[in-house]
Amino acid sequence: MFELIDVIIFIGISQGIFLMLTILRIPQANKRANAILALLIGIATHMLIGRVLMVRFLTKATFFYSWIFDVPLYLFGPLLFLYTRRLLFQNKLSKKSLLLHFMPGALFLILTITLFIIYNPDTYYEAYLKGTFTWIFNAIFISAIGSNLFYLIKSFGILRKFKKASRNSFSFDQSPVNYLTYFLSAITLIIVVWALGFVNNSVFDQFFNFFTYDLVWAVIPAFIFVIGYYSLKQPDLFRVVPEKEAKVQKKRLTEGEASLLQNKLDVLMREEKIYLESELTLTDVSKRLHTSSNNLSWLLNNVYQTTFYDFINSHRINEFLQKVKNQEHLQHTILALSLDVGFKSKSTFNKAFKLTMNDTPSNYIKKHRAA
Repeated sequence: MFELIDVIIFIGISQGIFLMLTILRIPQANKRANAILALLIGIATHMLIGRVLMVRFLTKATFFYSWIFDVPLYLFGPLLFLYTRRLLFQNKLSKKSLLLHFMPGALFLILTITLFIIYNPDTYYEAYLKGTFTWIFNAIFISAIGSNLFYLIKSFGILRKFKKASRNSFSFDQSPVNYLTYFLSAITLIIVVWALGFVNNSVFDQFFNFFTYDLVWAVIPAFIFVIGYYSLKQPDLFRVVPEKEAKVQKKRLTEGEASLLQNKLDVLMREEKIYLESELTLTDVSKRLHTSSNNLSWLLNNVYQTTFYDFINSHRINEFLQKVKNQEHLQHTILALSLDVGFKSKSTFNKAFKLTMNDTPSNYIKKHRAA
């Protein structure tokens, strides 16, 4: 008789297979990142299939060969790191570095093959009942959890680095940020539940009934569902072209050069109002100023003491305030006005407004009316 956990896992398997095949067929520029993503989904689906075989078709043979389904334990973390890095930046890792990342997985595969050579299903089961493999199992799970946690932290670090780099190059929020935040959060949930389930099973002998291995297998589909949700909500997300990692120019502008560039930038903002362009980038502005992106970035960081993102959005907020002063909010919605001044979404506008004015747009307008 099927239980709820079986239904969840079967849904996860079917959606995993569908997404894996679909993402590989999407015509896009970032094929390598999507290939890694498809492999991650395939690994998660592979582990779910292993769980079904272990529970519903448990024999000495399936128990023995279940080692095959544990090999991805050491592959998931490195692939997660590579996917995050490839989606956000174009620079590649060296072959030596790639080999180092996948070395634990290779060692585990060698261990698995060795066990298959030494034992057969009957002798393996007898050794298991005697507790021969207890310390091996514990070492594998502890190291696998540690490995995945390490790569998860590195992936979050790359995301933070991208956010910081984006604020120096773009005037709008980049599409992969929210997706990767939820994506990595789903992975965090899996690792936390996996670690708690292992501690509950090995240390407390399942004293806490909630943290069972059924829960571990139930949260794996959460990872697949996150991707499925965003593939439907934002299909263009999986066609994103990664940005090149920014190289900071350390050479400073002279005082005269900085002053001249500052004056030209102020004129560009005041007279041409280029901040009204919703997809304005640092490169766009530097070309109009006939200077390099590094020079403009240095000017913003060192003279204006801000990032390109905050600099442009502060001008957009001032433009919005002027529209409110002109009573334009009486004929148009706040969203319409925010789009008119260059913001791409309501959430980005609200965040920038709160940061600049320490208030929400609606509260500000109410106060403006009262005044």
